[in-house]
Amino acid sequence: MKAKYISMWDGGIRIESECDYDETTNTVSNVESVDPGDVDICMEQFIELPDGTQIKTFGDDDTLTNYKDGQPLDE
Repeated sequence: MKAKYISMWDGGIRIESECDYDETTNTVSNVESVDPGDVDICMEQFIELPDGTQIKTFGDDDTLTNYKDGQPLDE
């Protein structure tokens, strides 16, 4: 399904991009590339479904990164 990939940055900056979310595997892929501009620290990343549900624990197939509570897991 289509969803939004959201990154929250220092200073309260919110950056949204389009992505595909697979509910069965709990993974995101095809994240649209966006220039974040002048930001320094990413505070949180999550997926927002069309109904407004936020998913903060997921796998990112594009970067092979897993997230828990909006934070990347060290592997």
